[in-house]
Amino acid sequence: MAQHYLITGGAGFLGINMVRYLLERGHRVTSYDFAEFDYPERGRITAIKGDIRDRAALAKAMQGVDVVIHTAAALPLYKAADIYSTDLDGTRNVLETAFAANAQRVIHISSTAVYGIPDHHPLVEDDKLNGVGPYGIAKVKAEQIGEEFRTKGFCVPIIRPKSFVGPERSAFLHSLRLG
Repeated sequence: MAQHYLITGGAGFLGINMVRYLLERGHRVTSYDFAEFDYPERGRITAIKGDIRDRAALAKAMQGVDVVIHTAAALPLYKAADIYSTDLDGTRNVLETAFAANAQRVIHISSTAVYGIPDHHPLVEDDKLNGVGPYGIAKVKAEQIGEEFRTKGFCVPIIRPKSFVGPERSAFLHSLRLG
């Protein structure tokens, strides 16, 4: 059964790949991102240019959404204030507006940065969380916000991926080799 997905950070690397995956399976997709959605799939989705820190705009975009995939985040290269306001305030806005709009769930994309500098591998779900720096700390606290909503009966799965590589990520990889 087709569902309506809202992807925060839909114009980013993970976002566009989620858009493509969901479209291939017949779902309706809305991208919500402060960046322009300039991919070939533009005509097949609803693209809303907005910031997750803007609660009113996010709440409007959330209407009629079944599932939210929350990929939006301020990355480690951002200023600490932007990381905290995006990754904490923005995450709270996503969860609050999805909950109020009766979405079925918010799939929160976190990061292995929540483990800090681990003393062992492989890392498992219940290993100690010890974020390092503003990004790692914000990711830990954002997961705690997700836990708050779980206590309200809201379904908030949390995924902790490592770095992403693949098509459309080549400029990033080139900068690593040249840097």
